[in-house]
This record gives sequence, structure tokens and C-alpha cells, in this order.
Amino acid sequence: MKNIEEQIKDLLKEDPYELKRSIKKKKLLEIFKLQIHHHIQNCQKYKYWYKENKFINPVEITDLSQIPYIPSSVFKFTELISSKSKIKIIRSSGSTSNNKSSIYLDSVTSNLQKISLSKILSSTLNKKRKIFFIIDVEPKENFSQNTITARYAGMSGYLMAAKSKNYLLKINKNNQIVFDNKIVSKLIKKIKNEPIVLIGYTYMLWNYFLENNYLNTNKIVCHPDSQIIHFGGWKKLQNKSVTKQKFIEKILKLFKIKLTNILDIYGFSEQLGSIYVSRGVDGCAINSYSHIIIRDPQTLNVVKDGQLGFMQFLSILPTSYPGFSILNDDIGYISSRKIVNNVEKIEFKIQSRLDKLEPRGCGDTLPNHYYI
Repeated sequence: MKNIEEQIKDLLKEDPYELKRSIKKKKLLEIFKLQIHHHIQNCQKYKYWYKENKFINPVEITDLSQIPYIPSSVFKFTELISSKSKIKIIRSSGSTSNNKSSIYLDSVTSNLQKISLSKILSSTLNKKRKIFFIIDVEPKENFSQNTITARYAGMSGYLMAAKSKNYLLKINKNNQIVFDNKIVSKLIKKIKNEPIVLIGYTYMLWNYFLENNYLNTNKIVCHPDSQIIHFGGWKKLQNKSVTKQKFIEKILKLFKIKLTNILDIYGFSEQLGSIYVSRGVDGCAINSYSHIIIRDPQTLNVVKDGQLGFMQFLSILPTSYPGFSILNDDIGYISSRKIVNNVEKIEFKIQSRLDKLEPRGCGDTLPNHYYI
């Protein structure tokens, strides 16, 4: 029998969006059963949690909804490590609280994350590398450092798909973030003649491109196949009442690119390498290496498609820490589920404002036994 790493690598050989439904379910169940065994054997806290709560014996699991989940907030309060190899620590950067999640990666999990990202991005960018223009300041951190932020780790992953990298912002003598005029001139020249990728955090794209009068976007004539990729940062725009629709409308007005070439990527530090791409106003697409289940915030039972709830994300990638089944405290719903040529196409959307639910996080909802 193949070990867990070999089984994960076998699944990562499959197309990220065209795996037959029956094959995907079979492979995911096999891997997640191995995941449970692996983390019980290698993470004492996970073993205690699993046994103490008398969760289902992995051999009896027949459906993905039976797989126990860890609330994402757990990673803020305790160390969960399932590897004896050299560890790199990722600190979350998206939370507004003082407590940051700590995720422990070894070389095996890190490599699996890179393979997954490469496959998904290659499919998203039509398998052709493009010049990337990054709406950010070039980071000074060294990726070999033992502890790095999720923001830097996430961006580094996306930049693997770049033919070349150009940072549009810099720090001036007054320690202010400003445009690098030399790189902006290069962008204006390149974007006319060839498809490029403009990429950055959502709030950086809004603050420096969409709401900044300094850059004259009337001078920017986009190649029709250029793409804008943005991710994270929505919480920082809530106080400005920026909706996704308003965000997209502004991009279309200023850059006049195709709606389907505006890509919003959803992901989180507890499952780096697992990303979910939304094109235009569509939902975020589930890939072949993951699954999503929506659970009622009060009962935690699985809800019907279209109903709001906490999102349980299942990812095959983590082996150095027990993060393969996470109940996120974001609220969302399944916006589309179709069977096309025996491939299940699932999309989800995030509910940015909890206007239909009592605003409460996982920590207010989950019973005490769900905490390690």
C-alpha cells in the first residue's frame, strides 16, 4: 500500500478541474483516512482530541461529511505538529485580532503545496507564463527564515507562475509607499503589446490603483488577454463599503479588460497551497485536490446548497500538521453545483456581511469538545 505522500502526489498528477466525480471521491476518502491515521500517530494533541471525543473510526468513514474538523481558531492557541523534520513556521496575517495562527511546515508539505499551486495556477493562466506586475513593495524578508508571514508565503506561491516579476511600489526616503515610476512606465509599455498579469492583495489594488488619482489609467491600454489577480484583504475594505460588485465595476471602467480575466483568489493560512479561484462575478471553484461542506452555524449539520453557514474545507496537502479538515469562521454558501461530463463542478461564495446570521465565530458556536 502506498504511503500518504505517494497517494497525495498521485492525486496531484490529475487535472485540477477535470477529475471524474467517482474517482475524486474514492481518492479523497482514501487520503483523508490516511491523514487521520497519520496525525493520530504523529501528533499527540490530535490523538488525544480524536480519542477523547470518540470520533468515528477512520475505516468506517464512507462519506466526506463524516470527517471530523478542527476550527481554524485552534491554531491561534496551541502548537499542532505532526512532523519530526525541520519546521518552518507560517504566521497568519489576515486576522484582525492580536492572536495569529501558527502553521508548521516541513519540506514534504511545502513541496506538496507548491505542486498544487503550480497545477492550479497553470490551469488558471492557460498554461503560459506571463510577466507579473505586483502591486506591492518588494519584500526584504528572506524566504529561508524560520518564521515568515502568511502574506509573504502566499504571494511567493503565486509568483511561481511568473515569467518575470516587477514590483510597482517602493518605499521613498520619507518611509512612504509610492509608485516606482520606472516600473509603471514598463507596465504601460508592456500591457499594450502582450498579455500581462497584474497581481496584488485586494486592498492594495483598491488603494493604489482603483482609488488613487496619481496613476492615469486612461494611458493604460490593456492587451485583451491581460489578467488581474487579487486575493485577501476584503476585511480591510469593509469600512469603506467596498463590495465585490463595486470592485469589479471599477476595474472594468479603468482597465477595460474581460470580466472573466478578473480573478479573485480565496485561501487561508491554515491550508496554504489550496486556493479557490473566482472569475468575474462567479463563485470560487473547488479543485480536484479539495472539497467544501457548508454547516449550519447553530447545529453544525450539513445544509442544502444555497444556504449560509460555516465552511468546512478539506485539503489533501497538510501532512506536517493536522490541517486537512478545517472549519473556517467565514460565512459562505454553495452558489453552484453542476455535473459536466461526470465531473462535479462546485462553486462557493463568501457572505461578507452577516446580515442573515447572528455574527458569531466558530469559538462561540462549537461545543467545548471541539477544542484541543
